[in-house]
Amino acid sequence: MQLTEYEQEMLEGRHGEGLQTAIEILVKMGGLYGAERFLPVKNAHIDAAAFTTIWDAGTEFVEYLVEKGAKVSVPTTINPMSMDTRRWREQYTSEAFAAKCERLRQAYLKLGVNPTWTCAPYQCTNVPVFGENVSWSESNAVNYVNSVIGARTERLPDLVDVCCAVAGRVPEYGLYLDDDRAGEILFALKGFDDSSFQDTVDYAILGYLVGETAINRVPVILGLPAGTMPDQLKAFSAAAASGGATSLFHAVGLTPEAPTLEAAFHGKKDYEIVEITPEAVEEMKKRLNTGDTDQVDMVLMGCPHLSFQEIKEIACEIEGKKVHEGTEFWIQTSHPVYELADLAGYVAAIEHAGAMLVRDTCLMEMEYNGVWKGKHFVTNSGKAAQYAPAINGVKITMADMKGCVAAAVTGIRPEEASL
Repeated sequence: MQLTEYEQEMLEGRHGEGLQTAIEILVKMGGLYGAERFLPVKNAHIDAAAFTTIWDAGTEFVEYLVEKGAKVSVPTTINPMSMDTRRWREQYTSEAFAAKCERLRQAYLKLGVNPTWTCAPYQCTNVPVFGENVSWSESNAVNYVNSVIGARTERLPDLVDVCCAVAGRVPEYGLYLDDDRAGEILFALKGFDDSSFQDTVDYAILGYLVGETAINRVPVILGLPAGTMPDQLKAFSAAAASGGATSLFHAVGLTPEAPTLEAAFHGKKDYEIVEITPEAVEEMKKRLNTGDTDQVDMVLMGCPHLSFQEIKEIACEIEGKKVHEGTEFWIQTSHPVYELADLAGYVAAIEHAGAMLVRDTCLMEMEYNGVWKGKHFVTNSGKAAQYAPAINGVKITMADMKGCVAAAVTGIRPEEASL
């Protein structure tokens, strides 16, 4: 790789051992991907925040960087940790596991991260601008920032993301390059009417279908409603990244690199076309719906973390109702969004109903070994539908926001729920 004078100084250890370690790793990574140079990045987002992601070895690596004097060199947000630091005892977390999570949290604070602890940093404090180079990891965040914002990042591996934040550099490869951002497969929506795509769950199911088909190709979606909102694209991003390995998509007329179909494909004409019908979406929903009992043990919303607007909608829907005894209703968000919702009175409405607002973590990242005993989840998240069965050993029913609230209040799956 061709290094600048400052990058060469980093590699020689003239700016400290911690920075030297980070750039050494990035040089090796750049060589593996055939990168010719580094790109300076404007900001970073670290995925490797959950103890269940990097375990003891990863914790020791972050501590090593701190011990050797490393600090993040660009504004850096960070993903959810493996516990809610305020309510972990209520959420089946053991003392020993909490201590490990706290050790990792302290290491990151010493490294200088912005303690957002969220998988949706783009909705609280970290909003890149179109075209700028950033170093992000976490699948939904990468997909969203590439696609909806139009900044540039690759799906960086855990702990490599830490090195990028410390060095302020990333190898120039993959989606940092213009040619690799061109669409490769077209998904044309056919037969949908005005009643389609009204709720985030519709986008989640569509996203899962697109991701599963595209795998790691860049999909282009034609036919989404002009009024599609950021929260709906967030749901699509997360599901597409979980169903396949999508790190960039173009929605014609909606996302900034796809004002037209031609622009989305960079003028190329030879691409595969896949038609998606309402029947195909319904079939995907049936596949994701593995629940085989009426009883609902948990309703989970907020994977990715919910926005202020989403919490407002839940609060308005559940106000005056009570969560069914024997059913848990977890609503996951970041602490900054929680504080705004609290000021607006939505936290009080939700907690009065008996639901739990979970901050700074995600059930998918929490302690394993069967701490959660329920067997049937209702969710509006395509990402949770992918990961919860394997991680938490549960079965899934997909539902829209109203259906999720109905399931929480009645304790039965949405098809049977009646308020």
